[in-house]
Amino acid sequence: MTRKTFLSSPETVTLMALMVMSGLSLVFLSSLVAAPKALFGRSLSAIPPSLFPSIVLALIVVLCACALLLIRSGTVAEPSKGMTRTEWLRAITLFGIMTLYALTMAPFGFLISTAIATTLISLHMGARSVPQMACVAVLGPVLLYLAATRLLAVSLPELNVIELAYARLLAL
Repeated sequence: MTRKTFLSSPETVTLMALMVMSGLSLVFLSSLVAAPKALFGRSLSAIPPSLFPSIVLALIVVLCACALLLIRSGTVAEPSKGMTRTEWLRAITLFGIMTLYALTMAPFGFLISTAIATTLISLHMGARSVPQMACVAVLGPVLLYLAATRLLAVSLPELNVIELAYARLLAL
């Protein structure tokens, strides 16, 4: 595979961009993650808030580098044709859904924005079973929120009403 064909496919360009952005995010992580809440000068959690993002970003860098090496060595066949118009529209739509998710996280909170995003992604990927989509859109975010906030002591943005409901429900 020549350098020109290696750099011309959308897959390799996307992998390289993702690897570079993840690497830069690792470098500037202290500017991207808020300082932990402190009570009387002591952190409320033993886990620094940058731990999980740094693990995920490091894994993304490693996986992208491995994928690029496999493509470059010829172990993994790269598609010979480019993306069709339909594939580009699907990719742009998915990017739009994820952008909407990021923009609604602060005003709507984790639970509502995640439920909206998972429902839209389910519809986008072709799911038509309403009970299945409802189960994924409600149970997934609730279980993830409880695991992150209660087990891992990670703070996620949430509306006060929902946080109070969780607190009352878990106090029983």
